[in-house]
Amino acid sequence: MLRKQKVPISSLLKRAGVSESDIDNRQHRISALAQGKLLEYAGEALGDHEFGLHLAQQANPREVGLLFYAASAADDIGDALALLARYCRIVNEAVRLKLIRSPGGVIAQTKFVGLPRHFAWQNTEFAIAGMIKSLREMAGRDFRPTRVTFTRARNSELPEFERFFGCPVEFSASADQMDFSIETLGIPLITEDRHLLDALRPICEKAAKERNTVQGTLRSLVENEVHKLLPHGKANRQRVAKALALTERTLAQKLGEENTSYENVVDRLRHSLAVQSITEPSVSVAQIAWLLGYEGPTSFNHAFARWTGRSASEARSDNQRSSVGKVSKLSCAP
Repeated sequence: MLRKQKVPISSLLKRAGVSESDIDNRQHRISALAQGKLLEYAGEALGDHEFGLHLAQQANPREVGLLFYAASAADDIGDALALLARYCRIVNEAVRLKLIRSPGGVIAQTKFVGLPRHFAWQNTEFAIAGMIKSLREMAGRDFRPTRVTFTRARNSELPEFERFFGCPVEFSASADQMDFSIETLGIPLITEDRHLLDALRPICEKAAKERNTVQGTLRSLVENEVHKLLPHGKANRQRVAKALALTERTLAQKLGEENTSYENVVDRLRHSLAVQSITEPSVSVAQIAWLLGYEGPTSFNHAFARWTGRSASEARSDNQRSSVGKVSKLSCAP
């Protein structure tokens, strides 16, 4: 997709820790963290804040391979979801799909384990949109979930998401998930093939066992806890240590073994989130300040200037000019 848009990818791949041979060789596995970084940096390079959604719309579900064909052989959408939840780690060892029964149907909750959440935003939107596209192809009809939510901070003024999913879409939510009604779960698949599923199931079981569970660093665990607590002003060391079942002393000791500290983790996380969020034109500077746990825009601007040497408003203006330039170049490309 980047090559089609005439975007130089060498530096982008290097930044994500991926080589061009890794991309061209379909047999080579790219780490979950590298995948997440690549999608984030690609969206940034294209000036495309909905890159994950757009990538899913253009992707061929069959390129997922074994996982797609196993799920497509199920009886209905409910059974296909169960297979996706059981075997999703075949495609990405960090992704988890948890199915939660509700009075009206099922909630399919997606998360990436062992990864900082801010390196999984585009990947999460890609995964959820990709699952819906795959299930629609299996069912041969354009069904709709009842609701979709994302943890990523955006103003809920993105009709493109609602047009694709065909239902209300909420951002800045507590979980990344899709809600399915009982009626939707019972939709039969036109690709159903019980014999194929019986043949693929043992292969899937073996492949899933071979995908080692991602062992995240303590830093990544702390980042994810802090990320959840920042907007509420509760991201203190004591609360994070308790959430991780550690004492404050043990937390400090283990972070020291990773050559960092709690204060350093929080500051670097805020820096990373600020740089990413400032590119979102629909999220105001005041909202970014709140999301990062600052008392107001003034204290946030002081921190942003310390990190980058310029104010948040200057960075936003520069980014908007850069995005306009990228769009102009792409639109003129042959």
